Amino acid sequence: MRRTEAPNRGALTKSSAAIAAALTLAVAGCGGGEDGGATGAGFEDCITEPTTCNSGERADGGDLVWAVDGKWEAWGQADIYGSSLATSVINQPLRPTVFGFDQNGEIHYNDGIYAEAPELLAEAPLTVAYHLKEEATWGDGVPIGIDDFVWHWKATSGDETQCAQCTPASSYGASVASIEEAEANTVVVTYVDGYLDAEWYAAGVITHPAHVAEARGHADWRTDPVVMAASVADFSENPPLDYSAGPFRMVEGALGDYAKYVPNPEWTGSQQSTLDSLTLKYIDGAEAMVTELRQGTIDGAAPSSFDPEVLDQLASEEGLKYSVAPQSGWSHVDANLRNRFLSDKPLREAVFTAIDAADVNERAYGSAYADIETMQNVLFRPDSPYWSDQIPDGGLGSGDLEAARAILEEAGYTWRDDALLTPAGEAVTLRYRTGIEGNAFTPIIQDLVITYLGELGIELTVDPIPAGELSTVLDEGDWDLVQFSWIETPLFAASAADYWGEGNHTGFQDDEVDAIVAELATTMDRDRAAELNNRAAQISLDEAVQLPLAWTPALVMVQDDVVNVRDNWATTMRVFSNVGEWGFLDESA
Repeated sequence: MRRTEAPNRGALTKSSAAIAAALTLAVAGCGGGEDGGATGAGFEDCITEPTTCNSGERADGGDLVWAVDGKWEAWGQADIYGSSLATSVINQPLRPTVFGFDQNGEIHYNDGIYAEAPELLAEAPLTVAYHLKEEATWGDGVPIGIDDFVWHWKATSGDETQCAQCTPASSYGASVASIEEAEANTVVVTYVDGYLDAEWYAAGVITHPAHVAEARGHADWRTDPVVMAASVADFSENPPLDYSAGPFRMVEGALGDYAKYVPNPEWTGSQQSTLDSLTLKYIDGAEAMVTELRQGTIDGAAPSSFDPEVLDQLASEEGLKYSVAPQSGWSHVDANLRNRFLSDKPLREAVFTAIDAADVNERAYGSAYADIETMQNVLFRPDSPYWSDQIPDGGLGSGDLEAARAILEEAGYTWRDDALLTPAGEAVTLRYRTGIEGNAFTPIIQDLVITYLGELGIELTVDPIPAGELSTVLDEGDWDLVQFSWIETPLFAASAADYWGEGNHTGFQDDEVDAIVAELATTMDRDRAAELNNRAAQISLDEAVQLPLAWTPALVMVQDDVVNVRDNWATTMRVFSNVGEWGFLDESA
């Protein structure tokens, strides 16, 4: 279950530890405008101070209400039902993350749980030590410990003898050979022989407290795979009112509606809240969020998509701050290689050559962010040392209709009454799908694609994807061409496997890419991992599997007395990456 605009890849793929591709160097977290300044008001310092912008002394107390637009369908984080971005967001104030990235792309380990960063003990087999803080608890006086690691191992093992009929959110447990306790407060994870990961430090190792599973009636989770599965389902179905491993603890919650938090008194991390309460409330769409923000019924929001017209409303309202800048999502159009027409490479090449990516980006995203950039590399941004220009001039995304027609003519395609015919004489028709509900950008892209391909003689049938059904549509291959956005983080080692490996949503298969995926699972060299992933991306582009468009603009908006909220391109959590620091401005400071 993904957001229509920008899904979390973890629900589709084998590795939620690598939810995304690499963005190794910082871009401005809040930037834009024709002069390079911020698009919006009140966040201008994000250009030069991305990690501290919108900061201020916080007053003690206050009830902050934040709008979220992802309708979460589960509470748990260990099975596929809770692997969505919406579930991660609603749990962020209390979930036991290992690390996070800041707006400079720098990693910061969770100092409320870990005494130091994970430690690499050995490469053969891969062995990693986790040094827990002695004071780290589940918010109920019970320390975080080895049982919690073991519970997560079983939950994500994919092994029926460990967790019966479980559908794990990640394949983490399948690579684990053993988990042992070393000296006090140190847990050692040993992986199976031959398994390596260049981003070993980023594995998600715990999600839920084992002792709470027992308290909820699942005492035999260690030895009975049916009971283990029942404990996973329990965490998924019931709100986490009895534990917390973050700066807040939940005191009320209704699935898909709201969750109310208060500060966790046992939390010892550096993010210490000054609030009396934090309420995350589901509101459908940016327009409704803006209305409630102007009325003062919410204090802020960072919608997944928005109509640029709402920016005029924000600009005209006193007492509000907002910013628009490209964040972690990147938009693209993909081809379904299982389609009888698109299985032919020349047709895919012609389709993506006929589409003018720069024109698409300017007309769609440029209405919200003037300095929008057209992507030339699938995995890395221009500031990254791993970036290379992977799309030559005149090729994919060039909008060169003559070149597109030449590709088709050489492959034996013809035209009759301006309709494109295959070499066998069949008229080419394609079904184009995207999520347009509540999104101002995708209808523009859709109309442009219809125009481009119409000029090529291709009849395009439009079939919008209902809200919340993108994951199902992708998994079932119920599309010919599809446009949506992936969400990225600075992790990239598993990108080739996630995007183009076995079981990918496009049906693409390539022996060299399969070999790259295999090598990526056996290297600890991150530079080599970047090289391999770039090679896999280049192969996919050469095979015209997808057309990258742009890093999509994102909006954050708050009341002007809300401080320490700032967008973060380097994490799927965006503004929630420092939720423990949010507060109201101390006017007397």
